[in-house]
Amino acid sequence: MEKIVLLREVVSDGDSQIAILETYLRGDGSTPMIQAMGGRDSNIIGYKDNGEPIIRQNEDELIKTAKIKLMAEAIKEQKKLCVENGVDPDLVNMIGLEKKVNNE
Repeated sequence: MEKIVLLREVVSDGDSQIAILETYLRGDGSTPMIQAMGGRDSNIIGYKDNGEPIIRQNEDELIKTAKIKLMAEAIKEQKKLCVENGVDPDLVNMIGLEKKVNNE
């Protein structure tokens, strides 16, 4: 099965790369998962007790906005791949639904 990887850089204040977002698409009906990794200029200033990184508020907002944009693009591309693979593209919108349909 073909796999597509979408990568996006999140940039602030000029060309400072604060994060890299990625997702993998397979056209299997699954909902894309967006992963965020620190960029070369990430400014992690600490960690919460649960291990979550603490970053500056403005950078956190930039990352959240970029995740939403990438998710919209990933859903659109995942649905195209689903159609090409003969999978119902409506499965993409609901997390885990492809597993229920494939196990019936």
